[in-house]
Order: sequence, then structure tokens, then C-alpha cells
Amino acid sequence: MMKTIFITGASSGIGKATAELFSANGWQVIATMRNPEKGKALTELPNTVVMPLDVTNTKQIQETCRKALEQYDVDVLFNNAGYGIMAPLEAFSEADIRRLFDTDVIGTMIVTQQFIPYFKKRRSGTILTTTSLAGVIGFPRDAVYGAAKRAQEGMVESLYYEMKPFGVAVKSMIPGGTKTNFQTPINDTTGYEKAAANQRAWLLDGNDEFPLPEEAAHIIWQAVTDGKDQLRYPTDSVCRELYDQYLTMGTERFKEYFSQLLFE
Repeated sequence: MMKTIFITGASSGIGKATAELFSANGWQVIATMRNPEKGKALTELPNTVVMPLDVTNTKQIQETCRKALEQYDVDVLFNNAGYGIMAPLEAFSEADIRRLFDTDVIGTMIVTQQFIPYFKKRRSGTILTTTSLAGVIGFPRDAVYGAAKRAQEGMVESLYYEMKPFGVAVKSMIPGGTKTNFQTPINDTTGYEKAAANQRAWLLDGNDEFPLPEEAAHIIWQAVTDGKDQLRYPTDSVCRELYDQYLTMGTERFKEYFSQLLFE
């Protein structure tokens, strides 16, 4: 029987690459996005439908999720919609902060709520959420985005325990730098020009460019199919090294190492 994945933010980047990979592996794909016009290429893939979903629109979230669950037996929810803003904390307006949290945190939570009773009832399924290395490690100019991504990590970790008695897997997908057109409408390096350049070099880890979203899609496929009781999946080899380095050093030692790397 064909399995089904429901993806938010599927018009580009990791969401699109994941839709393509799951379709190629014989899955039914429900690719959702704010502007379905951007998903025209996906509609040409086998077993793939595009549905409208703006994660800041609660009514549309409820309608699209209800329609998907009425028409398909969904095995995997992949929360992937989101965007980033980078600047020193004092540079953001209140509206900027609220807009980001509405999308990345509250939108993700409202979408997830629609699927929880369904997954609990069927006593199986997988809930994946794209967080970020910035949700694990604090970076300068990431106070807002990093806080939103830590909120997502907090949701995932709590939800892991809530869903475990019902046989539902809950996992976070953790990208570092990925070569996509990920939206960063605010990217202000004022006063942190050198630190931003040093941080970028650290995230590249000796590579010429960031890993492609296809690498993340393969890790997402692995998370869905490996049967492992694992909570966090860095989505590329570079991110995995940096994530492991942070965990091995611990917060205080890493803070000293990273401060030197950024500012000296």
C-alpha cells in the first residue's frame, strides 16, 4: 500500500527536494505551500498533489489539513515551512519578531495539532520538524531566529514523550548552512561584519559552498524509514560534525572556543 507524506513549505529548498525524493520512491506526496503557483513543477511528479497552506492562516491550516486527512491516509507530517531573520537583537521591530514567531513557532504548532488526534487514533506515524543548528547553538545576530528554532526544538522534545505511548515517532531535522533560496528578508551584519564572515567560514567547514538540499532530503528519508528511536538528525555531514563538536565540548567550553573564533 502506498505511503503518504504531508509537507509544509514545499515550494523550494529542503521541502521541494524532499517531495521529489519521496515521489521518486513511490510515495504519495501532499506538497503544501503559501503560493501554489510555485509548485507547478511538483504537480508533474508521480503521485504528487499541491495544496495551499499559509502557516500564519489558522483557517487555511484547518481546511487544508482536514481535506488532506479526509482524502489520504497520511503516514508522515513534515513541518518544514519557515524563514529566517538575522540582525543584532536591538535592530528588529516588534512586528519583525512577532511575524517570525507566528510563522516558525505558532504556525508549526497549529499544523501539528491538526494531525495529533489522527496519529494517536491510528497508533502509528511520524512527525518531523525542520529546526536549525541555530536552535541548538547560539550565534550572534540569531537571537530571534535562534529563539524561534529553540522553541521548535522544545516542542519536538516534549512531543516525543507525548506521542511515544501511541507508537508515533517525533524527530527534528537539523540543517546547518544549506545551499537553498531560504528566505532571509532581514540580514544585517552592522557591527558584526568580521564575526559574520568568521561564522560563515566555520559553518562551511573548509568547503567551497554549503551542502545541497538533496543531502537533507536523504537524511529525512532515513529518519522516516530507519525505524530508529532517535530524536535529532543533523541533515548533512558538515552540520553533523559541528553539532557533535558542540555536544562534545559542552556549552561553557564551546562558548570560549567560539568567541575566540568569531572575534579574535
